[in-house]
Amino acid sequence: MKNTHINNSDLFNEICSLDTEIISNDFSDIDILSTTELLHKINQQDQLVALAVRNEIDKIATVIDKCVFSFQRGGRLIYLGAGTSGLLGILDAAECPPTFGTEPEMIQGLIAGGKNAVVKAIEGAEDNHLDGAAEIKKINICPKDIVCGLSASGRTP
Repeated sequence: MKNTHINNSDLFNEICSLDTEIISNDFSDIDILSTTELLHKINQQDQLVALAVRNEIDKIATVIDKCVFSFQRGGRLIYLGAGTSGLLGILDAAECPPTFGTEPEMIQGLIAGGKNAVVKAIEGAEDNHLDGAAEIKKINICPKDIVCGLSASGRTP
């Protein structure tokens, strides 16, 4: 088992260096902006998402093609995540049957901490490797399946 003991200052420095934790100078005046000004700033940031997606279209297409191949062979798409990332995987999986007519088993989302973590945050659940392994075993992952780990920071075990 991996040694999970990390010095608190090392952990703090690691977390502070993540893109997801960097304070944006664009929002240094957030406390004095009018609602309209704030919404314009948020909208400007939202537009960066479309540009980032455009830069990754070839990689996204590869993943989609692999998922289609998996589905054609009877495989499933399984999202794994913790916190908001896990919730988004569950949300996407839940939306596929009514939107695309898929069977509920075809696309599934698992969140660290289990179903209770859907309605209440369970801090540290992502660090419990044994629970994660047990959840994977329950759904019988096979070679035809695609398993997609979701993490905003990229550091969630």
